[in-house]
Amino acid sequence: MIRSGDLKHAIVIQEQTSVSDGMGGELITWSDLLPWRAAIWPLSAKEQLDALKLELVVNNRIRMRHPRINITADMRIKWHDHLTGTDKYFNMVSIINPDKRNQMLEFLATEET
Repeated sequence: MIRSGDLKHAIVIQEQTSVSDGMGGELITWSDLLPWRAAIWPLSAKEQLDALKLELVVNNRIRMRHPRINITADMRIKWHDHLTGTDKYFNMVSIINPDKRNQMLEFLATEET
């Protein structure tokens, strides 16, 4: 169960789109798809070690109420960190729908640097 008090971060789900660069190539851009509220936690050292078995550095867990749209791993999450004044981007490694009840989604994610 997710507590509404945990959902203190305003995030945006973004999807990748390709746009012609006018010279025969393509530019990759990100479009805002869905503003939402979420909880973001850094993983503990043990959770990070367990995640290394996936051969990816998963360093964040993000949880949100189920948005009723199809979210895929090729999308990303944008979060504006008010403490640092910067935008942070998270790539989704794993999308979990606990108990398949469509009440909550949980993401294991890597932070873009």
